[in-house]
Amino acid sequence: MLLRFVHVVPTFRLLIPYLLGAVFISNHLTLALSLLLFGAWGLIFFAYIEDRMTTSWTGRWMPGISIICLWLSLGAFSARYERQKSIFPSEENQNVFALVKIKTIPVEKSKSKQVQVSVISSADKKWREKHLQLYFTKDEKSKSLEVGDRLFVCMKPQRLKSPQDPKVFDYAAWLQNKGICATAYIPSNAWKIHTKASSFNLRTSAERMRAVLLSRFNHAGISGDEFSLVSALTLGSVHLLNSETKQQFSVSGVSHILSVSGLHVAVVYAILKFLLSFCNRFERIRIFKQILMMLLLWCYAFMTGLSSSVVRSALMFSLLAFGGCLHRKTQTINTVLFSAFVLLLWKPFLIFDLGFELSYCAVISIVAAHARLTGLWQPSSKMTDYLWKMTCLSAVAQLGTAPLTIYYFHQFPNYFLLNNLVAVPASGLIIYLAFAFLLLSDIPYLGPFLTWCLNGSLHWFQWFVKTASELPYALTQDFEIQKIEVLMLYALMGAFFVWLLLRKRKWIFAVLFCILFLQFISISHYFMVQ
Repeated sequence: MLLRFVHVVPTFRLLIPYLLGAVFISNHLTLALSLLLFGAWGLIFFAYIEDRMTTSWTGRWMPGISIICLWLSLGAFSARYERQKSIFPSEENQNVFALVKIKTIPVEKSKSKQVQVSVISSADKKWREKHLQLYFTKDEKSKSLEVGDRLFVCMKPQRLKSPQDPKVFDYAAWLQNKGICATAYIPSNAWKIHTKASSFNLRTSAERMRAVLLSRFNHAGISGDEFSLVSALTLGSVHLLNSETKQQFSVSGVSHILSVSGLHVAVVYAILKFLLSFCNRFERIRIFKQILMMLLLWCYAFMTGLSSSVVRSALMFSLLAFGGCLHRKTQTINTVLFSAFVLLLWKPFLIFDLGFELSYCAVISIVAAHARLTGLWQPSSKMTDYLWKMTCLSAVAQLGTAPLTIYYFHQFPNYFLLNNLVAVPASGLIIYLAFAFLLLSDIPYLGPFLTWCLNGSLHWFQWFVKTASELPYALTQDFEIQKIEVLMLYALMGAFFVWLLLRKRKWIFAVLFCILFLQFISISHYFMVQ
């Protein structure tokens, strides 16, 4: 069965050795070099003896093993290069004078503006090309900061420190996995602008476009919590939400709706597919339809500020549309893994990024299990069928990300299944209304009607999430699991999926082994703590 899966999903063959190299070999330079040399000499040796063999079938394993070694070493070297960026390069509490460039959209905090920067040059050359997270004093001067601005700063970088309590989210590790090596607070008199961002800066232009679209909601009378919610749901402005609202969404198990990601891009993809469905009647313009869908998807990604989660999802759906251009039936799981592979080639440390892990675990779970799970029962009525499919979708997505959320956040929302039955279609309706509002709000009578519908939907949705978060026993807290337990939980779910849904009865032994191994780990951990 595994061989058949590898044959059907060829990206799997390259992705796995690359990931293994990035995760396990990046700290062992000698081993990585040995694998590189072994792979290179293996290919050269095979090329030399291929003509001298009786059949090429005899040594068919040699190029395969050599290529695996090369991908292992490539993953190791790529991850090692990325890891160097997150190493604190000098002693703490030293003043550093540097020229930096703003890399991310400034985020407003209660008393500061948070930005991520890269060091172009500094008096201490050790800081060159390092990435830092800076907090500028919130005043009139910092309001003008944009992506692409170059600044002279005088700062005192601080090391990232992980919390001592293992049950608290490790924000320092989260920043390090993004390539950040330090943080610093910059008072108003410790920086000045060197050069403003170019008018052709892509991310700056994206942020300006998003600001224009957000102003349309404001001018229509959508304000307060409703404005911050529609901004997050449609255009990815999560920083406008207050901490209380974020906590309510987290407790109710629907926080994934807040970040513009696969769900939102899927809604946009469905809208575009419906609007352009007339193109299916004409064979000659089907390719034009797929190309137009790809362009419009990236336009939406541009409007949301080109956040990482949207770029991932846009790439995934663009590959699906590209398969339609070639008139080929593509394996969805292969497309998903290929998009992950492309992103990891560009930035290997994404494998440790929480957003990357959660989004791909959810998507892979849905692609692998949703169709087979819904096939276990065929309801007679359309309403029951819809509810059954939504229940399966919520269950598969939540269970696919559950080990990670428990590991990172040490909590689990108990009513996620019931809440998502309402929250997912409600958020989809809000997204549809928001796009209709942005397109049609200037039309007399229709514009005010859409505004009323959107405002009412937002108010009702927020009330629902708040009520769901206040239910008794809504959240189970104080979970503590180890990395090996996360891997074993995924192994258990995979074995259970193969045993139950694919009807491979022998896999019951794999299920039992995973359960016994998890029990062994729990008992061992208990006695070690005692």
